[in-house]
Formats: sequence, C-alpha cells, structure tokens
Amino acid sequence: FTEPSPIHDLKEEYVGVTSVSLIWAVNNTASTSYTYRIEVVSGTSVRNVTSNVTEVEITELIPGTMYNFTVFAVVNGSQTEGRGVSISLYTKPSPIHDLKAEYVGAEKVSLIWAVNSTASTSYTYRIEVVSGTSVRSLMSNVTKVEITELIPGTMYNFTIVVLPFTEPSPIHDLKAEYVGAEKVSLIWAVNSTASTSYTYRIEVVSGTSVRSLMSNVTKVEITELIPGTMYNFTVFAIVNGSQTEEEGVSISLYTSKSQFL
Repeated sequence: FTEPSPIHDLKEEYVGVTSVSLIWAVNNTASTSYTYRIEVVSGTSVRNVTSNVTEVEITELIPGTMYNFTVFAVVNGSQTEGRGVSISLYTKPSPIHDLKAEYVGAEKVSLIWAVNSTASTSYTYRIEVVSGTSVRSLMSNVTKVEITELIPGTMYNFTIVVLPFTEPSPIHDLKAEYVGAEKVSLIWAVNSTASTSYTYRIEVVSGTSVRSLMSNVTKVEITELIPGTMYNFTVFAIVNGSQTEEEGVSISLYTSKSQFL
C-alpha cells in the first residue's frame, strides 16, 4: 500500500453566505484515480461531502459561522485514506435588510434593521456616520443604534457593517516605516494562509477627526496630516472582500513638526 500523496495548496475559491468553494492540488501521477472526502465541521455538527475532482462546492451552510473543512484523498474508491489537510474559515454574514430611521431629531437619529440568520445573535455591528469629510464609527450588539451629537439640518450617510465574530487579528508587527510632517508610511505582517484574499482598512484618528483608507497590500501611505500632531492608526483585515472585519491592531505616533514652524 502506498499512501496517497498529501494534498497541498488547499484554499477557498469562493466564500458566500451559505456556500463555500474549495480547491486543492495533489502531487502524484496516480492522483487521477483518487476520490476525495471533505469533512465539514462546525461545533458538534459533522457531515461529509465527496468529490471526484480537486475542487468542491459545499452548500447549505449557516451564515456568519466558523467551519473547519478537511480534505482526504481516497485510493481507488477504497476506504484507504491519505492524511487530511484542513482549512478553517467563516461564511459571510447574512446581509442586513429593512434599515430605516426610527427617529430623526435635530441632533439625534435612531436606526433599526433586521438580519435573517440563526447565527445573528453572535453578530456585532459597526455603524459608520459620514457627513462630508467627517467620518466616525459606533458599535452596537443589537439591531438598533442611537446616534447623537449630530449637526442640525445636515445630510448624513449611515452604513451598517456586520461583524459576525471577534477573532484575534492576523495582523502583527505594525510599525511606521516613515514619519514626516504631513505623511506617515505604515507596514505590517499577516499570520494567515488566506492573507492573499485580504484587503485592509486603515482608520486614522486625531481628536474628533476620523477617516478611513483602504489598501490591498500590507502597507499604506497616509497623507494630508497635520504637522506635530498625535494620530492613532488602526489596521483592520477584511476577509474575502466582504464587510467582515477582524479585530484591528493600532499604533499611535506624532507627525514631525514642520520645518517652517
């Protein structure tokens, strides 16, 4: 008996709300005779899916839920299995619907919304409040929020982002590569085999001023800063291009004083 070559390069090709597509490779000339068993585990729930090719679509998943997928190579349709290879990931959370204003006052707005998911009890929500260049964020553990300290007669845009879980951030070694009077360059590293599918949101805070930037790589240059000012920069990893963010990592520093001051 020759054990099937271990599966490698197992990764997600697609992650949706209720389905996940996985692909993998096998280093073996005999791999055309293999079939594959995919074990799908979430909590105490375990089920198996089979595939005759090096890819599979797994359906009927629960939104916003962590799953562990393990792929085993099976020899010639027998019960002899090679060593399994695993990947863990979250399905996307259910989209929010029926977002509406429950109350609108001069300096206060109350919003409510709904989510169709059995996993929604574990969700938290980030509410982005935007007016012109002003951006700030609030958090809520329920499907409603009261937003205060608004300016009377002003147009606001409110965006709700679903955070189905709080997982230790894959980001580490966040540091400043360059600090100038009006510009800062940050770099960081990521501990995740799925990091190639990440994008990053960088939150820039100074006093009551909050703005966000996006990056597709593990570095960013932040411009239009005020000389000699303290800033807090928080980097969030966004999974699979969705609105699902992992816990952020922060760094605080002063910009340099202007040479003209």
